[in-house]
Amino acid sequence: MKSSRGLIAEGAVLAFAGLAVVAAARQAAATTTKKSVDPEADQVLRQMTDYLASLRSFTVRTAVADEVALKSGEKIQLMSNADISVQRPNRLRSTQRGSAGLGIWYDGQNMTVACKSTGSYQTLPGPPTLDAAIDQMRDKLDIDAPGADLLFSRPHDILTEQVTSGRLIGRETIDGVPVNHLAFRGDQIDWQLWIKDGPQPLPLRYVITTKDVAGHPQFAVEMSDWSTQPNLPASTFQFQPPAGAKPAAAVVSTCGSAL
Repeated sequence: MKSSRGLIAEGAVLAFAGLAVVAAARQAAATTTKKSVDPEADQVLRQMTDYLASLRSFTVRTAVADEVALKSGEKIQLMSNADISVQRPNRLRSTQRGSAGLGIWYDGQNMTVACKSTGSYQTLPGPPTLDAAIDQMRDKLDIDAPGADLLFSRPHDILTEQVTSGRLIGRETIDGVPVNHLAFRGDQIDWQLWIKDGPQPLPLRYVITTKDVAGHPQFAVEMSDWSTQPNLPASTFQFQPPAGAKPAAAVVSTCGSAL
């Protein structure tokens, strides 16, 4: 699974030279994963990822609890809610509800991040695909968005990239809806998914535990109000600066909590 705090390549030459080694390592990892991931768990996961990838457009509401582990040992949970709209292959909008927070608009040509509390926004040329846009959002805009792993065109590959084991915990309920609870482990990250049972296997809850950070903080997102056939006009994904908004060289670092 891609981490939003992933390593940046040292250089094109080293990256090119290491392709064969990386390919061999991934092949070995894939073999290990097949042996240590419960087949039923992988089947449920693949049903969900295949279904998500098949949706040409969708909207969903999210409720996020992002845990910060302080040096003192104290843990603080930062809460946020957002409305997300996706239209494949190259449209995304994510806007946090409330008077503060970030908004992201990607229309296939431009990507804009805006901060409500400061009235600032930053626009960059957008890449041609949603997958590349998510990577750009993380690498160039410094937006930490672990839940975006679910939006990739091949989410199964992204989610299981670093997995060493996985299992089906069992059948549970979320707001009265039957779900299948999966748990996966990796060297740096453990994660869990609660997937709606039935013909629309949508993810309803996603929890990531970061093990290589002191305190093992968690990121949790609950997803509700899914619409799999929304009417999304082009204007949905186009940023229109509100009155008084000003362009800025950097937005994310000055928007949000001071922790």
